[in-house]
Amino acid sequence: MFGSLFRAVLLLFLMIIPGFVMRKLKFADDRLPLGFSNTILYITQPAMIMIGFFRPRDMQVLKTAGIVLALSFAVHVVFLALCPLFFRKAEKEKRKIYRFGIVFANAGYMGIPLISMVLGEEAAIYASVYIVAFNFFCWSVGAMMYAEDRSYISPRKMFINAATVPTAIGIIVFVTDFYSFLPEFAGNFIYEALEMLKNTVAPMSMMIIGMRLADVKLKGIFSDRYLYQALFLRLLFLPVIVFGMLCVCKLFGFYDLTAFTVVLICASAPVASITGMYAEKFGSDTACASKLVSVSTVLSLATMPVMALLLDVL
Repeated sequence: MFGSLFRAVLLLFLMIIPGFVMRKLKFADDRLPLGFSNTILYITQPAMIMIGFFRPRDMQVLKTAGIVLALSFAVHVVFLALCPLFFRKAEKEKRKIYRFGIVFANAGYMGIPLISMVLGEEAAIYASVYIVAFNFFCWSVGAMMYAEDRSYISPRKMFINAATVPTAIGIIVFVTDFYSFLPEFAGNFIYEALEMLKNTVAPMSMMIIGMRLADVKLKGIFSDRYLYQALFLRLLFLPVIVFGMLCVCKLFGFYDLTAFTVVLICASAPVASITGMYAEKFGSDTACASKLVSVSTVLSLATMPVMALLLDVL
């Protein structure tokens, strides 16, 4: 597992380079990362989510997906409960960013491609389910953390968003076995179209990181002590908390190695790219957000494979 995950993370890391070079050479302006982000969020990531469900109905798959869903909700609840304990003395705008950053991992843009590479394409369905919990909280509680406006806690934002809608469509297709009833040419055509879109998620999301990283000023990058704390919490401390939760589940006879692997890998991902998007949307410290996302992504090259070693204990 360690070697496979390290290779997969390294491949994603190398995709940062084109974005970094483009930005440094002035081939990419400020609008391009935002355009890429919207394309991923509303087009390619939904395709990536749905394609996992285009398969013959299998109740064991549905059972494992249910376990992932339950665990992913539990993980986010625990993270949200813990985040107020940290960064109490930080500046207000930075406090929002760091708390948001440690709660929400880049499980969509990095987690799904990584799990597909490590566990196979069929495991992407489970990573897609993890993203449901991510978006459930990100579009509601997460937005409220930035805006300080409780109106964001609404059923519409929680249940109707760019992850839950394609997931619902995918579940309907999977449960009804709709894919099996399609003529072979039609089924293959839809699958190949979704696959083409899905394959763009990893390179595009990593190029966004590269463009943001190119804007980060290296001078004084580590002068903010809260950055160290946020990186430690997101990349090491909170994933270990998740590992502890999985151990407790196993102790009480609630065990599924595939589900546990998916949840731990997703929870070990670096700071979510949407951290920077929210900073821009809500007029927060975009430089701080970009720095946190970029640096955590680079460091995850080392930390995510290390977290994978814990799976050998389960």
